[in-house]
Amino acid sequence: MRRDAYMSLCARLREGGFVLLIGESTAGKSRLAFEAMRDQLQDHRFHQPTPGRGFDDVLAAMATGRRHVIWLDELDLYLGAGGLTIDVVHRFLARRPGWHVVILATMRVREYDRHSARHREVSDAAVWRTGRDVLLLARDPLELPREWSTDELSRARAATADRRVARAVSQAPHYGVAEALAAGPELVADWRRAQSIGDHPRGAALVAAAVDCRRMGLHRPVPLDLLVSLHTPYLNGSRKQPPLESTEEGVAWATAITYGSSSLLTEVPGQGYLAFDYLIDQTFLGAVPEASWITLLPHLTPAESYDVGWAATDLQRPDHAIAAFDHARRHGVANADYAYLLAWGNAGHAAAAARQLGEIAADRSTRLGVNHPDTLQAQHDQARYLGESGGATQAAQILHHVVVRRTAIFGTDGPLTLTSQEYRAKFLGNSGEYDIAVRMLTQNAEQRRRTLGDTHVDTLLARVSIARYTAKAGQPDVAVRQLAALIDEMRSVVGPDSPYSLSARYEHARAVGDAGMPQEALHLLTELLAQQRRILGSAHPRVLSTRHQIARFIGETGNADAAASLFAEVVNDRVRVLGAGHVRTLGSRLQHARFLADAGEQEQAAATLHATYRLCLEALGQQHPLSQFAENLTRTVPLPKTN
Repeated sequence: MRRDAYMSLCARLREGGFVLLIGESTAGKSRLAFEAMRDQLQDHRFHQPTPGRGFDDVLAAMATGRRHVIWLDELDLYLGAGGLTIDVVHRFLARRPGWHVVILATMRVREYDRHSARHREVSDAAVWRTGRDVLLLARDPLELPREWSTDELSRARAATADRRVARAVSQAPHYGVAEALAAGPELVADWRRAQSIGDHPRGAALVAAAVDCRRMGLHRPVPLDLLVSLHTPYLNGSRKQPPLESTEEGVAWATAITYGSSSLLTEVPGQGYLAFDYLIDQTFLGAVPEASWITLLPHLTPAESYDVGWAATDLQRPDHAIAAFDHARRHGVANADYAYLLAWGNAGHAAAAARQLGEIAADRSTRLGVNHPDTLQAQHDQARYLGESGGATQAAQILHHVVVRRTAIFGTDGPLTLTSQEYRAKFLGNSGEYDIAVRMLTQNAEQRRRTLGDTHVDTLLARVSIARYTAKAGQPDVAVRQLAALIDEMRSVVGPDSPYSLSARYEHARAVGDAGMPQEALHLLTELLAQQRRILGSAHPRVLSTRHQIARFIGETGNADAAASLFAEVVNDRVRVLGAGHVRTLGSRLQHARFLADAGEQEQAAATLHATYRLCLEALGQQHPLSQFAENLTRTVPLPKTN
């Protein structure tokens, strides 16, 4: 019952070196890797490092014998702060006469994509770039599909003596055979049933807490006392809920082997409990509760805090990323200072982050050279935050330089090249060059589709950007159609609660309103706001953007008084979160002035507009779209005469 990839994997093991097998959870990666290793490397010494414990013991043990296999099941557990580096890989694979060494690793495809595409929403700090560079050492990772081919199913049907195999094959139209053999779908159903019906509410909550520990970036077994501290927010509050079972009963239910194969939680003696990794990638998972982040942080080592900081950044929770990175940097974790600065910029302090990143870029240019990847990364980061703080034209200029140099180093289709190219297009759009932005983004999306595929999150997000600037270019009706299709695709790929899905919904609602349907836009935005607050927190910049659009469309439906009142609140919150001179704060102040005038408050509107117009000219320049908008407003709201 061998998979089609078996012979290719065996050939790679015979060649030696770094062999990486990727696929979805329960695709059968570990079993295939183990069987091929047992077949091809029988005379090799087996080494299985413990995640987070370093590799010195393995390197020392390799001094005896000439044939070695280093088993790194779930490779992502070995990456991050203090993890596997290029140097360690080279030391494992150092050429010695008569030696044959294999690094055999498996990795969930979502984790592989997360490391290789980390630059999408957050920048590659050094440790995460190291993780990506380690993955690049595994030439042409072998991908194992979850769904079995016709030939694989034919071989499996021949194993009719095994009823479990026959049952799994019969479910092939719906699930992968290995997925069914691992009882993944049944375990998910049991867990969801326990959550909704409440037959094992405490056990289900303990499982949810363990799953979210993995999602928050903690990949070691979780001690029971910590799981108990974390599980309360996950308890079902249904009025029909029966009395809670004891902790012991909940653990017994969660760790019970189901269908003869797997369990929701696995106990690691002396260490704690790990959630079944099949659960972690389920698209129905909601947001990690606020209390979970707060409770978890004091239990982390500094290195773990660094990893949790990146998970928080990936989930677009910069407040928790700041707290985690701060803990890491205060304890001397390498590159935590840089990561903290990025989180600070993501939290709305873009101008301050851009200034410091500019200093770092200049220092790296002097020390490392203008073409060094770290220099270019700092320049990319500087431009990103500079653009977000209102300096879109200058940011686009910096990114043009970065794109040219990254193209020379990584090629036209290199992921880093494409990322800088995309940001340059967006900042040109933010400078008012909408048609140019759409053209460049369309080319960028095609390059991503060609290299990554139609359903890769980077491809989908590039298409969201196209729709956004299509709407700005005066075709919101076209953008509405583009985004309506994208929302469904995004939900199926990353789940409905993903920040990426929320971003697509925001752009769609905004385009609906701009296409002349403000009431429908208000309905969409109000639903989105509730979900954003639950997932991102009330102070998140994207929550403030949604509130801005709600206030705008309320005003455009004729209720200027309500709009002016709402904009006053948005302005206050944006000043607190982003700063008084931030481009988004200025945008809200201009809208506030607009609807004050519509509400008959001419004097207050004129004073607000006058002050804001001056700030726009100073911060953004005469040609910036926001300055142009302010100038147009002055024609309907005359500026007060000043001495």
